Amino acid sequence: MKFTLVTLLSLSFLACHSAAHAQKAPEAGYVFPSGGKAGTTVDIHLGGYDWTPDMDYFVLDPRVRLVAPGQLGPILIPGPPYWFGARSRIVSIPLAREVPAKLVIPADVSGAIHWQAANANGVTSVGTFFVGTGSEVVEDERRKGPQTLSSLPVTVSGRIFKIEEVDRYRFRATKDGPITCELTARRLGAKFLAVLEVRDAAGRLLADVAGTNGTDPALTFAAKAGAEYVVSVHDVDFGGDRSYTYRLAITPGPRVVGAIPAAGKRGETREVEFVGYGVASGAARMESVKRQVAFPATLNAAAFDYRLETQWGVAPAFRLLLSDLPESVRRSPGSPVKLSGPVGITGVLERPDAEESCAFDWKKGQKWSLALEARRTGAPLDVALTVLGPDGKQLARNDDLPGTTDAGLEFIVPLDGTYQVVVSDMAGKSGTAAAIYRLTARQPVADFTLQIPVQRISVPIGGKFDLNVKATRSGGFQGPINIAVNGLPAGISVPANLVIPKDKTDLVIPLQAAKDAGTGAGLVSVVGVAGSLTRAAQAPITANLTPRDQTENQLSTLLVAATLKPRFKGRPVDQDTGRKVHRGSTFPAEVIVERLDGFNGEIMLQMAATQSYQMQGITGGEVKVPPGVGRAIYPCYMPEWLETTRTSRMAMVAVAKVPDPKGKTRFMLNEITGFITMTMEGALLKVSADVPDLVVPAGRPFVVPLKISRLTKLAEPVRLELRVPEELTGMLNAEPSVVAVGKEQAALRITPAAALRGGPHVFSIRATAMQDGRYPVISETPVTVEFAAGGP
Repeated sequence: MKFTLVTLLSLSFLACHSAAHAQKAPEAGYVFPSGGKAGTTVDIHLGGYDWTPDMDYFVLDPRVRLVAPGQLGPILIPGPPYWFGARSRIVSIPLAREVPAKLVIPADVSGAIHWQAANANGVTSVGTFFVGTGSEVVEDERRKGPQTLSSLPVTVSGRIFKIEEVDRYRFRATKDGPITCELTARRLGAKFLAVLEVRDAAGRLLADVAGTNGTDPALTFAAKAGAEYVVSVHDVDFGGDRSYTYRLAITPGPRVVGAIPAAGKRGETREVEFVGYGVASGAARMESVKRQVAFPATLNAAAFDYRLETQWGVAPAFRLLLSDLPESVRRSPGSPVKLSGPVGITGVLERPDAEESCAFDWKKGQKWSLALEARRTGAPLDVALTVLGPDGKQLARNDDLPGTTDAGLEFIVPLDGTYQVVVSDMAGKSGTAAAIYRLTARQPVADFTLQIPVQRISVPIGGKFDLNVKATRSGGFQGPINIAVNGLPAGISVPANLVIPKDKTDLVIPLQAAKDAGTGAGLVSVVGVAGSLTRAAQAPITANLTPRDQTENQLSTLLVAATLKPRFKGRPVDQDTGRKVHRGSTFPAEVIVERLDGFNGEIMLQMAATQSYQMQGITGGEVKVPPGVGRAIYPCYMPEWLETTRTSRMAMVAVAKVPDPKGKTRFMLNEITGFITMTMEGALLKVSADVPDLVVPAGRPFVVPLKISRLTKLAEPVRLELRVPEELTGMLNAEPSVVAVGKEQAALRITPAAALRGGPHVFSIRATAMQDGRYPVISETPVTVEFAAGGP
C-alpha cells in the first residue's frame, strides 16, 4: 500500500497541536456520487481521512441502509498539475482513503441524509448524501469533452477531481423558455466556492454566477427550442480534489427566489405571490406571479416544498414555511398598523436602505418572543431586529442568532403602551422584490429545549466522558426534567435517575466505559421528559456550510464510541530540522518509536492524511517497524520539479494491530510528533529526450533518443521505462532498458498498437537509479508523438 508525503505532513502538523501522543480520530470526507434517487440502491464510495481497515459505518436515518462496505483502499495522492510558486504554500488538501458501499434508499425518503464512521480511535464528523426524486446521472470522470445529457430535467452528481479542472455538460433545449441551473456543493460540506457558466453552441457566454458569498450558485437563462447549450462548473480559484463534490440540477423552467407570504397557517388555502426569474413571462428577469396554495395540515413538519407550475415549465422546489399563527402581508410602507396578539407578518424592503416597523399595543409584564427571518425564507437579507419603546428609545436589539444571520429576541414589556418593532437590513440587499422578510411575535408557552455541545463522542475504555446537557426553559416552565440516554454501546453506562432539577439548567452525565468493555460504537439519543413534554437533545454539526437556519446543522442522534488508549508514540530524530536533499531523490529519515504500557507488536509508519501545505507530489511509503524495535528509516521521495528555494515537510502516523479487552483486533492510529523537514538542492539525475516531438509512421515501432546526466556521486546504472497516461494503456509498449555507469546516450524502442492513429499523444520516459543501492533517484522527460500515414 502506498502513501504520500502530503498525508504525512498533515498528520504531523495536527500532532503538534493536539494532546501528547494521543491517538488520531478519523474524519469524514465525502461520498461520491453525492446523491441518488429515492427508491433505488446507489453504489457509492465513502471517502475519509486517517481511516483504518476496521472502520464501522453508520447512516443516521433509520430508513436508509448502508450495505456491503468493501475493503478500505490506499491513501489517494492527487496527480498533476501541481501548484507552484506562492500556491505551493497554501494549506494542503487532505489525502483520502475510500471504501465502496451501497445505499438502499426507500421511496419515501428525500432531502439530506447523514452518515458517519468510527473506529477504536474515535468518531468522524458527519457527512451528507442528498436523495432526489427525479432523473439522476453520475458524472463520467474519464470523458475528454462535455458530457451529453440526453434529457431534462436531470440532476448530475459530479466533482472537480483535480486542480484546474472544469466540468462541462451539454444539453439541448426542447422549447423556448427559461432553463434553471442550480448547484449544491457547500450544502454537501464541500469546501469550495463554485462558478456556473452557460454558453451557446458557438461558445458565447450567456449567463454566469459565482458563489463568492459562501452560498451555492444558481442561474436562469432564456433558451431557444432546438438550441444546444453547455453549462460548466469550476472552483472560483480553479482548485480541485476528490472532496469537491457537487450536484448540478438542470430544470427547463423558471426559478422562484421568494414567496409573499413566506409562511401559511397549517391546513389553510390562500393566495401566494411567487417572486422569481421567468415565473410570469418566461424571460430571464425577476418578476412575480400569484397562485392559490394549499398548506398541509401536518404537525410534524416546519416547512414543505412547493413546485410552481407555469406554461414555461415547473420550477425547482421552493420551501414554504408552515405556521400556527395568523399570517398577514405588509407591502405598503408608512404608518404601521397596530397589532396586539400573536402574528406572523411577511414584508418586503422594496426601497434601498429601507427600514420598516410594526406597531404593537402591549401590556406591562407580558413576555414576547420575536423572530425575524430572511435567510430561512431564501432571501438575501442580513436582517436586524430593534424594539423601540413608547418614547421612541431603543429597548432591545439583535442582529444575528447563533448559526444564522436571522435575528430574534425575547422581550418583557416594562409598561403599557405602543411599541415599534423595526426591521432593517445589514447587507445592503434591500431594494428589490426579493428582499422579503418574515416577522413573528408570539407569547412563549411552557416548554423546554435541550442542547449538547458535541455530536461525536469518544469514551476511553476504563475511563469516562462528561457529557453536558443544557436545558433552556421558556413560557414560565420551571419544573424538573427527567433525562434518559438511549442506545449506548455495550460496556458504556450512565448513572440511574438522571434529572435536571427545577432550579438548575445544566446536568453533567458521566459516560463510563468499563475496563473490560469491548471497542464499538452506537447511535445514541438523549431525551428529556417533563409532564406531557418530551424533547430530544440537539447537538451541533457542520455538515452544511451554508445553512438557512441553525436547525439544518443540528442532530438529535449522537455517535458514541468506546476507544482504546494510546499504546505508542514517536518523533523524527531530526525533528523539524531541515536536511538538504537532492530533487528527484529519496531522503531516508530516521524515526524514533516509543512503546507504551508494554506494547511490543509490529508498528506501521505511513503518511498522515493532513499535511501543513501543498506537497507538490512528495510521497512516503508504508514502513514496518518490527516487534521490539524502537527506530526505523522512513524514506521520503522528493520529485524533481520541486523548487530549490523550498523547505518541504512531511507528517506521519503510526498504525498497529492491538487487541481490545474482548480480544477483538483493532487498528490503533497515533500521530508522530513533529515533521520530517527537508530543503531542496539540485538534481542528481536528469533524463531528456533529444527529440521531444516526433512524427512517425502509423503502426510502426519508433525509437526515442535520450540523454542521461548524472552527478559523479551517483555512480549507478540507470533503468529506463515507458510511462503512459491511462488513455494510452496498452496502446504503447516498450521493454525497459538499463544504461550503464558512465554512458550518457541511450534510446528506448517503443511499439504502438496498430489501432493507434493521429495525435498528438503525450507520454513520458522515466529514468531510475538506486542511490546507495537502496533508495530511488528518479527523473522523467515528456515526449509527444504523432502518427502519420506513410510517415514523414
